[in-house]
Amino acid sequence: MNNKQLRNNFLNMFSDKNIEEIAKQSKLKKRNSGKLKPENMLWLGCFSNHNICIDSLEEMVSHLNFEKNISISPQALDQRFGQETVTFFKNIFMSLLKKQILGKTKFVNSHGFRNIFLMDSTEIKLPIKCKDKYKGAQPRSTMKINLLLELLSFSIKNISLNEGTKSEQKFSKNIYKHISIDSLVLKDLGYFNFEDFKQIEDRNSFFISRLRAGTKFFSLNPFPLYKNGKIIEKTKYVVTNAAELGKDLEVNEIKEYSFLIGTEKIPVRIVLTKLPEEVVDKKTKVIQERERRNKKPSTRAREFLNISGYVTNLWGFSSSEIIELYKMRWQIELLFKIFKSDFKIDKIKNLKTERVEAHIYATLIRILLLLEITKSINNGYTKETSVRRTIKFAFVVLSDFLVRLKDEEEFNLICFRLKNIKKKEKKKVPGK
Repeated sequence: MNNKQLRNNFLNMFSDKNIEEIAKQSKLKKRNSGKLKPENMLWLGCFSNHNICIDSLEEMVSHLNFEKNISISPQALDQRFGQETVTFFKNIFMSLLKKQILGKTKFVNSHGFRNIFLMDSTEIKLPIKCKDKYKGAQPRSTMKINLLLELLSFSIKNISLNEGTKSEQKFSKNIYKHISIDSLVLKDLGYFNFEDFKQIEDRNSFFISRLRAGTKFFSLNPFPLYKNGKIIEKTKYVVTNAAELGKDLEVNEIKEYSFLIGTEKIPVRIVLTKLPEEVVDKKTKVIQERERRNKKPSTRAREFLNISGYVTNLWGFSSSEIIELYKMRWQIELLFKIFKSDFKIDKIKNLKTERVEAHIYATLIRILLLLEITKSINNGYTKETSVRRTIKFAFVVLSDFLVRLKDEEEFNLICFRLKNIKKKEKKKVPGK
């Protein structure tokens, strides 16, 4: 996509007519009068360099007065951060989500897959006053952001904000409508679900997932017991698990097995490796921390401490290659790092729920906007240019973005500068 097409897409998305329509749908614009219009709220939340969950109301009204000649009291601004504003920001984000560029990136090897989907979640600690809507571990309030990312186009397919106690497994069903033949799904442990595995298999696609502790592995019993000429069901299969199989492994040894799993008895490959002592120590500390927070300890998890396991229906790749393929899931961790470290999405003061939600969606708009700009001008990210480095360099674009967008020469200049980002090669010190 060239600069002109990209600019026209954004001009349509952020046109006065479209913003007004979204505001009406969100019930933010109930009348034509009023000092603070929807486009001013969009500017304040996304393009003013303000973090609406860190900066004070006084700072924001002062900036509105100086930049937009809008005189409004802090109390009046606080009232504008209601459910209508949350819905307004959410609807803008969802509109951007539907218009993402779907060209292929260059920094990921497709390995012959049509799509590569990653699922993961990250948690954000919220003020205690948000607890009615976003429950967390007692006595906290926590928001869980679930994300579905298609890696080859680096496009966000689905995102949801949930209370911290809600299971990730319900979110994983969102992937079904996106899967086409020869897709690969990389699933974190929280999304481990036999029904998902069956659905992916039925769509002629593939999955690699972390192995859940205590998962039963079935193999046909060569010597079952019979009664009245029929196999006694309890003796039909031999049952084992990763903890039992891991007893025969040496440290860092990788070994694979073929088993059936789940009630549907799905045929899968199980890849196991025994972890070194320092990794086991780290996992032990995580379990101890969970126990400290009054979360019930799992005997199965303790038995599984020294084993790392994967389950997949993917054949034709070696065990080592399966592990390497799964490491691509790190890219979604990178995206969460951009969320938190670069955009400060988790920096939240003791504020009301609606203002927190408005901040989350406004931040997601900014992130998605920069992803689209930086993807377009580079025809996809390259191996030479990291996603995070490009995004950080492009931060300047967000300042008064709508003004820059309307000036074609200014917009082209920004695109030119971003396109010429070069990765600085680290100088090697002789002898090291």
